[in-house]
Amino acid sequence: MAFQFEPSDEHAADLDAIRSWPAEYYEEYSGVLPINEPCATPPDADLPQFAAELRAVAHRFSRPACRLPLVFPRFEAAYALAEWNLQDPEQKRLAELGELDAELKEKIRKASDKARQKILWEVRQAVKEVLANAHLGNLANGVVGVVIGIFGAFKGRGRRTLRWFRKKAFKRPLDTSEELVRELRRLLIEPPSKGIDEKELLLVKALLADINAHHGIFRRLNRVRRPVILLPDVDLVPARRRIRDALLAAYDHGSRGLRVYPVVVATSARGGAPVARGANPPAAPGELAKEIPALFARRKEAIENIIAGGAEPVPSRLLPVTSGSGPAPEPPRRGPGPVTLATEMFALAGVLSFVAYTVILPPPEPASCGEGLVVMGSDCIGVSDGTGVFMPEVDGMPEVFARIEAENDRIGAKPYATVALMIPMQSDIPAVRRQILSEVQGAYLAQLQANTPDAAKPPIRLVLANPGRDYGHWQKTVKYLTEREPQLRVVAGFNLSLTNTWNAMRHLTKDLGIPVVAGLVTSTDFANPETQDRSQDPFPGLARVVSTSKEQAEALLKSDPKLAGAESALIADTRPKDNYDKSLRDAFTEARKGKKGTGVQDMTYESPGLEEPGRTPNRFQDFALNICQSNARFIYFAGRAFHLKLFVKTLANTYCSGKKSYTVITGSDATTLDSRLDAEDLELLRGDPGGGKPSVSVEYAAPAHPGAWNIEVEKWWRKNKGSKPKREDLPRYLAEPQESLARLQHLIATAKIGPVALEDGRTIITHDVVLTAHRALAKAVALSPTEVPSQQDVKDVLADLHAAYRIQGASGLICLTGAGNPYDKALPVVRLDPAAGKLTFKGVAWPEGKPPNNNCVVPQTTS
Repeated sequence: MAFQFEPSDEHAADLDAIRSWPAEYYEEYSGVLPINEPCATPPDADLPQFAAELRAVAHRFSRPACRLPLVFPRFEAAYALAEWNLQDPEQKRLAELGELDAELKEKIRKASDKARQKILWEVRQAVKEVLANAHLGNLANGVVGVVIGIFGAFKGRGRRTLRWFRKKAFKRPLDTSEELVRELRRLLIEPPSKGIDEKELLLVKALLADINAHHGIFRRLNRVRRPVILLPDVDLVPARRRIRDALLAAYDHGSRGLRVYPVVVATSARGGAPVARGANPPAAPGELAKEIPALFARRKEAIENIIAGGAEPVPSRLLPVTSGSGPAPEPPRRGPGPVTLATEMFALAGVLSFVAYTVILPPPEPASCGEGLVVMGSDCIGVSDGTGVFMPEVDGMPEVFARIEAENDRIGAKPYATVALMIPMQSDIPAVRRQILSEVQGAYLAQLQANTPDAAKPPIRLVLANPGRDYGHWQKTVKYLTEREPQLRVVAGFNLSLTNTWNAMRHLTKDLGIPVVAGLVTSTDFANPETQDRSQDPFPGLARVVSTSKEQAEALLKSDPKLAGAESALIADTRPKDNYDKSLRDAFTEARKGKKGTGVQDMTYESPGLEEPGRTPNRFQDFALNICQSNARFIYFAGRAFHLKLFVKTLANTYCSGKKSYTVITGSDATTLDSRLDAEDLELLRGDPGGGKPSVSVEYAAPAHPGAWNIEVEKWWRKNKGSKPKREDLPRYLAEPQESLARLQHLIATAKIGPVALEDGRTIITHDVVLTAHRALAKAVALSPTEVPSQQDVKDVLADLHAAYRIQGASGLICLTGAGNPYDKALPVVRLDPAAGKLTFKGVAWPEGKPPNNNCVVPQTTS
């Protein structure tokens, strides 16, 4: 947003007072806000003058009391480029040949370091002022010098600045410093373009990025210090006018997602420096609080009109403010005398500050934790297109986010549909961190597959939406998502069966009408009922890729009848609001019905949280002793992986001379158990049957397994070798998933996102979730008059995704029922065998007791 103060036609004589107003404003507010001190400049509009004028803005920012100074390393690096004017033909020839690349790189590095040294010097000076005692000051000065020296040494010689130039400064991310130097060399050599010059835009974007960084890690200290940029006499100084226009243009050229944007205030004679398009009528100072929202409403209406085919220009973000054109603000009375224009303009400064903080700048937002991300409690939440990184300290996370950002930029000029992956993306538990990384990698790999040149339209823009731990901030994240992503068509993911998750899915589908493709939510109450009456669906427009806990338990027990024997026990978590635990508990209770005699009665505990032990270890000791006294060998565990680890270790550590082994049967949350157990834990689970310590194995139906299809196909070949079958004889339910998994593994080898772990199935499932979303989008194009279907078009085709339109998932064929549930979805049975020290694949179980027919036709529902 920018303001331009001008005299009204009736008050043309006020021009001198208006031209002197910026200096008075600076004098009054420089101790409160960071404001640049206006300076005299010769009227020149070429690039060196533009750069010099913008540098004066940066160097003359005031530092309010008790606040950190602004520092401009990115801008200084860009300025070094602008200053290097290749007038000498020989220098230009050497630049074209790349002979000056090393010199250019070093120039940028030195400029960045010089800017950073400024803040270190100012910190030293501020500390010296505080420590007035001579002895204490001398001592502290040495300590401060050491601290600042260490701080400077670890700054990395401008690495952060170079990273910004590579990732943010240009239209596409640059992978290496060499690519960056080539791009900068191009800027030096190419003649200026028409309109907003690319070199000028780079300077402005760098300045804005430095201001944005100032509101990063120290955001809570700096957030009240939103800068004001004063540009007096834009009608007389062409360079300032171009700076004003470049600041307005930067918002649409890569600087839209910044945490903070400065307020720009210019002065001019009446009509002396109009914008090229979309000029706004002038507003009176007293009407700003009403005019600013009205301007943004007009802009929104104009944009919608253009989308609909209109030709009216979008109103500019520059709002002229004229003196004497309406009700004047009440001036501060400093003594008797008439109200002069000077006091009116002085009062206008107060109005501007008030309007800036109450209208343009709403109450302070939560602290930022990345571009487009905010801190809420202990969580970093929000929506990222790859620019802001969740858990950047986790190996592999910055790499996959950078690739998502690059892919989104690559397709940005095409008609695209946005798919959001909504899962909690923050944890302190190493196993959960690896799980989150796997799911983000799976989503990106699906995006790559959906965006290949020969793939069906539309391409996917992938964004990552973090609702916080346990989906605790889902409302805020959904709000950000719907406001920032106008092309949002599908929300995918959802990996925890909790009440918060249920509420989020319900709000998206029922209230907002946005289709959802869910992944690892397996509780039965996260599924629409299998009836013909769709009006009663709790989640209209929901597609699910993983079978429910009930189906998993039934398929697992059908695959091995001895698991459902009478010699069993049930351990269940009764913690409220955890639908996964309840669903699994109900499924296992149903399985044990009618099995009387040698088992033991159900045992329950209430855990304090997903990853919190509370008093559960004490309860587990009692349970282990009870199980030992019974004949139970098979133990159904309806709880989370964190508590499963505690239980199996307690069970293995409990002396029981009458037992040689236990098998614990559980649900798909156990996919992280393998990564939670270390070598010492596995040794404990091996037990010592001869010494009274039974071995403990864990068995569950996993959502996916990387070895499933090759093993199952090999079994089929052995079983049918007598008939000499050909490849085309292989059943589709085996051939298609095997081919899809092979494509996924090839993508992993070429995607440059680092190591990808497939063993827990998370990467595979999330890949299939996003692939299902793209298949629905591609199918919906046939119903849409445009290349990007509406959300309703997508919802309308979900029930058609079976038979000929089945999804060839790497986890198995995905054939959706009319309710959006996966029909007879393959479930790999996995066993954690401590003797082998790893997960072993036992076979594929099917909820229907057998594989689907070759065309994956879903039978008609009669209820």
